[in-house]
Amino acid sequence: MNYNSLDKLEEIQQNEFIKAAIDHVGAGVVISDPEQEDNPIIYVNKGFVDLSGYEADEILGYNCRFLQGEDTEEDSLEKIREALANSKSVQVELLNYRKDGTPFWNELQIFPVYIENMDQNFFVGVQKDITKRKDAENLVGHYSSEVRRLSTPIVPIEENISVLPLIGTVDEDRLQQILDVVSHHVQESKEDYLILDLSAVHTFNKDLHIGIYQLNQLLDLMGTTLVLTGVKPNFALQSAPYVNLGELSLKSYISVKQALQEIR
Repeated sequence: MNYNSLDKLEEIQQNEFIKAAIDHVGAGVVISDPEQEDNPIIYVNKGFVDLSGYEADEILGYNCRFLQGEDTEEDSLEKIREALANSKSVQVELLNYRKDGTPFWNELQIFPVYIENMDQNFFVGVQKDITKRKDAENLVGHYSSEVRRLSTPIVPIEENISVLPLIGTVDEDRLQQILDVVSHHVQESKEDYLILDLSAVHTFNKDLHIGIYQLNQLLDLMGTTLVLTGVKPNFALQSAPYVNLGELSLKSYISVKQALQEIR
């Protein structure tokens, strides 16, 4: 065997090793040739076949857009087109579709790779199914929305009267949520009184005190009277550095029951 044959054998063995390694990376890998019309696929690994459901001979020579569908985000596609046009790397998360029509979330990374001995750029796309992660994120988002909704429960108890019982600690984010929810509720219901019950609030911080002041201003502009209930002596003492509740002319009662008796 001459030197040329040895070199050729070594090159074949090296290519087979690289191919076997790529087949075991745990992600779909696609190589496309931008020098050809419509940037067709010239190589796919086993991971991409498993991910997409297409066999290699079904997709070689075609552009990878066959993974797109009606709900594939146009913004992500535009980022891809811009990156390819400028031979830049890009990473996006987009909704794609398998051969059987099943949608999946695809974390796609595309890299331009320059091959010196061919004096040409190729694009390498690495694709990972992140559907479980996206589903978990959506579920967490749903639960977070429910927690926020339940943490600001406005309860109508009589005509033109509602109660907002606060529980736990009020911070800046929760304060903004309270102002948003109350504003929307009062605008819709046109109530005369909103009772803010503080019986279950044990931490009287700066955000809570300032929140009462802002809530009173908001409701005053909307023609609704704010009434406080469940105010403990230590609350009044701790509020002194932040808000002078006396200046707000707020009516305060020991309990919601007492407040309702007075309002009636």
